[in-house]
Amino acid sequence: MKVLIKALMVLMVLHFLLIAGFVGWFMGTGRFDGRRGEELKVMLSETVAVRDAREQAEQDAIAAEQAAQEAAQNPPIPLTADEQINRKLLASEADRQHVQRMRREIADLQRTLQIQQAQLEEERTTFLAQRDAFEAARERIKATEGAEQFQAALETIATMKADQAHSVLNETLMQDPSGYETVIAYLDNLEGRKRAEILGKFEEDDPILAAKLLELLRTRGLIASAAGTTP
Repeated sequence: MKVLIKALMVLMVLHFLLIAGFVGWFMGTGRFDGRRGEELKVMLSETVAVRDAREQAEQDAIAAEQAAQEAAQNPPIPLTADEQINRKLLASEADRQHVQRMRREIADLQRTLQIQQAQLEEERTTFLAQRDAFEAARERIKATEGAEQFQAALETIATMKADQAHSVLNETLMQDPSGYETVIAYLDNLEGRKRAEILGKFEEDDPILAAKLLELLRTRGLIASAAGTTP
């Protein structure tokens, strides 16, 4: 154990002598002095993050100083009177174009609104006309089907053969100004089978007329329902 302790002590002394010799060599050759020792102390005590921040701040300061020097050496050239006028004219022209564009957009919106209002007014007028026609037809249905003369004629047509009833109704279409309305009223109040037979005769004689009568029957059925009558 004593031998080991002596050996360690010898090694420590040798290391100390080696370091002392190394420092003495540095100082003797002019590579190390008190100032460099302080610099070494600061370098070892400064963290990497602090060092990077310090170096970046130094670079920023140098760049700012260079920019200031360049600005001082190359001051901006002042605009002449003509250049100032031209710049103002360009700005005024841009403003004028912007105002014109806004006016065009407003005019387009106004035209669109006018067109839409005209369409709404036209649709309203059409609706009112259709409503008035509907009301008039409904009143005529009530008056026609409630008349004794109509009921008597209806009973007569119901007892006729299909071809005879077709002839009578066709004659009514040609002579009576309101013939279509009268014929449709008769057909609408006939029993379904009888009505189909008479329409079949119309189909044989004039398919186009038969189709028109069917459409009028369909329309009249809607009006009659609204009038509260039973076909």
